[in-house]
Amino acid sequence: MADNKTPKDFISGRTQQLSDREANNLRMRHVASTLEQYFGSNPALISAMLGNIDVETGGTFDYKQKQDGGNGYGLFQFDFHKPHYNKYLKENDLKDSVDSQVRYTFENIYGNQQKVLGEGNAEKLRESFKNKTNPIDLSDDIMGIFLNPGKPHADRRRKSTTKYSEALAPIDLGTLYR
Repeated sequence: MADNKTPKDFISGRTQQLSDREANNLRMRHVASTLEQYFGSNPALISAMLGNIDVETGGTFDYKQKQDGGNGYGLFQFDFHKPHYNKYLKENDLKDSVDSQVRYTFENIYGNQQKVLGEGNAEKLRESFKNKTNPIDLSDDIMGIFLNPGKPHADRRRKSTTKYSEALAPIDLGTLYR
């Protein structure tokens, strides 16, 4: 009998057999791939988003992550976004997932959910994503405009963004052999 698991089921089952670090890494790769599907192949932007998600989820990259002692939920620790996100899920007949949370974030910036974030803020982020190439600057804009966290932990976000930026940066193979 064939095993008809979805990729989500496979990842969920697989993470139960792995160490926490391995499971977090697998979830991070899934999140990175989903971010690229919506936001394109922009290493600076993807690393800035991963750096923020790393801090928001405490390094788990678990889309079901709940904030300790607070109302935050998910990859981006939706708090004020949570009722809007739940409405978005219902209106679009979606289930909570990595894809749904990233899609909702994309829609806040580029699509039909800009009023939640504020159209001016959505425009600021679009301009930032279009014009800035420094992952730290992008991370700061995501934190300050989209997430607006109660406790910014900007230093941790920048450190994490730097880590992902170094991992995702295109390599000039010519410099390896000089």
